[in-house]
Amino acid sequence: MTQAFHSILAVIAWSWRQRHRFFQFGLVGITGVAINQVVIWLCQERLYVGVSDLSLRLNLAMFTGIIIGMTNNFYWNRRWTWKDRQRARDLPIVHQYLQYATANWAGILVQVALTNLLVVWIPYLLSNLIGIAFASLINFVLNDLWTYRHVRTEGIDPEQQRLEQARLALPLAITGLVLALCTYLHGLGSLHILSNGDELVYMQITHHTAASDQWLPLESGMDAMRNTKPPLLFWQGLITTNWGDQWSLTALRWPSIAWTFATALMCGLLAWRITGRNALSGILAAMFYLAFFSTYRYGRPYLTNPAETFWVFGCFFTMLWWKPKSFNSRFIFPTIIGLLAGMALLSKSFAQLVPIGVALAWWHLHWNHWNLAAFARRSLAGLVWTAVVALAMFSLWFVFDPDPKSIWSEFVMGENVGKMAGGISAWIAGFFWGGNSVWTLGASWFLNAGLLAFPLFGVSVECWKHRRALVDDERLLWMLVFAIFIVFCIPAQRSGRYLLEAMPALAILMATRWHHVGRNAFMLSHFAAIIVLIPIGWLSILLARELGVGAFEWWHWPLVAGSLAFALIALLRTRWTAMCAAPVALAVFLSLSSFLSVFDAPLGLFSAQAVERVKGQRVWVPENFRSVAELHRFLLPQSTVLGYSSSLAAPPAEQVVAGDYRVLVLPLSAAKPSGAIGMRIEMTSRHTPQEIWEMAIGNVQEHLFCREWIVPITAATHP
Repeated sequence: MTQAFHSILAVIAWSWRQRHRFFQFGLVGITGVAINQVVIWLCQERLYVGVSDLSLRLNLAMFTGIIIGMTNNFYWNRRWTWKDRQRARDLPIVHQYLQYATANWAGILVQVALTNLLVVWIPYLLSNLIGIAFASLINFVLNDLWTYRHVRTEGIDPEQQRLEQARLALPLAITGLVLALCTYLHGLGSLHILSNGDELVYMQITHHTAASDQWLPLESGMDAMRNTKPPLLFWQGLITTNWGDQWSLTALRWPSIAWTFATALMCGLLAWRITGRNALSGILAAMFYLAFFSTYRYGRPYLTNPAETFWVFGCFFTMLWWKPKSFNSRFIFPTIIGLLAGMALLSKSFAQLVPIGVALAWWHLHWNHWNLAAFARRSLAGLVWTAVVALAMFSLWFVFDPDPKSIWSEFVMGENVGKMAGGISAWIAGFFWGGNSVWTLGASWFLNAGLLAFPLFGVSVECWKHRRALVDDERLLWMLVFAIFIVFCIPAQRSGRYLLEAMPALAILMATRWHHVGRNAFMLSHFAAIIVLIPIGWLSILLARELGVGAFEWWHWPLVAGSLAFALIALLRTRWTAMCAAPVALAVFLSLSSFLSVFDAPLGLFSAQAVERVKGQRVWVPENFRSVAELHRFLLPQSTVLGYSSSLAAPPAEQVVAGDYRVLVLPLSAAKPSGAIGMRIEMTSRHTPQEIWEMAIGNVQEHLFCREWIVPITAATHP
């Protein structure tokens, strides 16, 4: 209590000391408003009269006015309001201007958001005045504590700084891991989590296989899609759903989180060992891995990636953890690695043996000091035995499946060899150009990292500059990263998902080298987080105005505001900037998940009466991707859900029987179709740039939502 009281007194004292500076800041702001108004009038009436689109002309005029007014304010605040600050004179003007602009835009966004929030209850002019007051205060504080902050250089003890940073870091890192657990568990049963279309296909195969009451062969409602992946994922789904009796998204997905956190644990343990049992490095490695965008996107849904990544990285974790025994072993460890690799093959594909084998061979060559004779004598037999064990495990699928020919045609030739189809010339062209080029694949490292792309780039540069100073384990991890990249340059279809197995290695490298990377890389991560959080907050306000505040959980608002404040504080506090990068990224994911939850219950569900009405009936659902209708099995669990192509105006007439229903998708503003028995609201996708702009200026309801109506086939009307 005493500490809190002293903190309040300190804030009051700081405010009193800044009263004259705030008055100067206000006067400069008034001149900026006057200049802004004059510039807008000149542009609207004189300079931009050639722009025929009135809306575009006004927006251009406003943009010009804001830039010129802000530049005026920056100049006078630098020369007058904060002229006593050494940083105002010494920092490069472009650098300082960008900081000032960021602080200004933060104030503008606060003003807009607060005005839109308050206008529901009080007059808009009063709402705007309150928004301006809060925005001005935030603008002043950001500029005083960041843009023109006082920098103390005398009396700084570097060793004391490191100790203080360590004391702050450990509790913060533990908090980040708790945040990761909340982030990954929230919305696990939602229809609207970040995922991939393959999840629907895998659900459909699991559903049909459960109905067959047999482990093998795998069953599917689509031709030539029974054996799209090995059976391990589908068996996992059969067990967690009790052969379909407890069919739910949560039951299907929770093992993915278990695999993902187990991989994060391996990252933490390995980083802890590499850095001389540094607990902070271990915690950061786990946090970095969980904060990667690719981990969050592919590590929660019902996909092969979580288990596949665990087993593949498990091979290399075993090699590093038990080094040098693992490298010198001729039988025990090759057998263990073969079993782990075999599980990876049964999780994804026999093709996984190639990157595993290349990376292991590279590691053993390095271990033998690039002596081919020593490699052949000491390591080659063990590597061959590892491959034999792994392939023997994978071949069990062919042995126990009653229809091995279908596995060969659908999985081996269709799913794997087919990715090499197209001819040499087409392969060469695709290698260098287009969306599947090797350059796109290389950029996928950073796209997979998401908000942590900037620190990852910094670590990559740091490791390259000081490559001769890397410890041996770091060198081996980079070999793993490049082995996976090189191997997956070979298929004609190149995807960033193929690189997911190397992300644990990159997380460990970031944890061992983060303190060598400049603070700017982590600052960019926080800037990116703020850029993502602001639209989430803005869209939340617009949705709350149209659907009611009750559409969101009560904690959604403090979550988004707290995440934004967290990112800003981490940006301003030098000691927190790097430490908070992963927790801030996790907070962004949690805020996004909370925002998307508005499309679940109650708005995104059919009423209980509608579900009961179609119980035991056939319901036709339009789908623009394979197995999209699978989601409606969770919405209508007691109905027989059938899919048909959304390119058709109606379900195929020759397949429709009396008593069938269909789901009719109509705009939100469309009238209720004749005979409709139930409705839910769904989020639309694939918006045009014009629709995105209209949503940003407030027309959210018209473009972001649609209605799904359940209607009898005979009563269905076509849009």
